[in-house]
This record gives sequence, C-alpha cells and structure tokens, in this order.
Amino acid sequence: MSITLESFAQQVREYLQADPGPAGREKARLLLQEVLVDPEFVAEYVKDDYPQRTVLHHDEALGFAILSHVYHVKRETPPHDHGISWAIYGQVAGESLIHDWAVVDPAAAGKPGKVRRNGARSLTPGTAITYQEGEIHSPSREGPAKLIRIEGLHVQETSRFEWQAV
Repeated sequence: MSITLESFAQQVREYLQADPGPAGREKARLLLQEVLVDPEFVAEYVKDDYPQRTVLHHDEALGFAILSHVYHVKRETPPHDHGISWAIYGQVAGESLIHDWAVVDPAAAGKPGKVRRNGARSLTPGTAITYQEGEIHSPSREGPAKLIRIEGLHVQETSRFEWQAV
C-alpha cells in the first residue's frame, strides 16, 4: 500500500518533535526519498496540471509545510536562503542543479548581501538534499521538473534577506 499524505506528514511531525535539529531533518529527508519513488503518492500529489507551487500540508503546531513543485519549462532561481527556516528539496522527475553560495558581504535590513558561487549539487529523481537555516542556494532546471519540498516554516510567513551574486 502506498504512503498517504497524512501518514507522511505524521511521520515528519514525529521526527521533528523528537529532534527539531539536523538529526530529525535527516530522518525526514530519508523518508522523503521513499516518497519520491512511490508511484501512487507522486501520481496523487505531484500532478502535471498542478501550478508551480502547491501547499500539500501545513502543520499548524510545528510550522512545517510540505509542497509540490511542478515546473513546465526551464527555470533558474536567484540566490536565496529560507530565512530562519530550513528546506529539504526532493526530486520526483527531471533534474535540478542546485548551486551553493558563500557570503562575501553579509546582508542587513535594507541592504542586499553579496554571495559567490561555491559549488553545485545535482538533484535527480529519488534524491533529496537539506539546506539548513541561512544556507544560500539557487536551483536551476533546464526543462520540466517535479519536486516535493519540506520547509521548516512556511516560507510565505517568514522574512528573508536579498542576495546578489558577485
């Protein structure tokens, strides 16, 4: 039997309640990798006709959210972090190249920070990677791609600094 969204969210909740730090997130990342290759889950929650960003679950108690991302064309995201949150990116289909960035000049309120590219990681179907609070990254996709992402706090509810590549 396929995993359900409810059971997936409940297991993530249990991992994060037991350890809200990197160890709990690592357990959630490993569980996400199982979900990424579950054909029934993917067919139900990462549909071709979904918008680019769909909130599948928002845990009101802990604040984390599970999202579906469906990209139909090439897309490159500028360098960003998730503010006071972390994020786990999981690839369902297609491929994402996620660039890592090092801070050259820190950001401040009203002042964008400057960053320099510091490597990249390829995200292929069935793999997931975690970005901790403040880690700056920029995903790019050369064509259609599908992802499931878990964010520690619903990013739409957090403030973030702006970053510029140098």
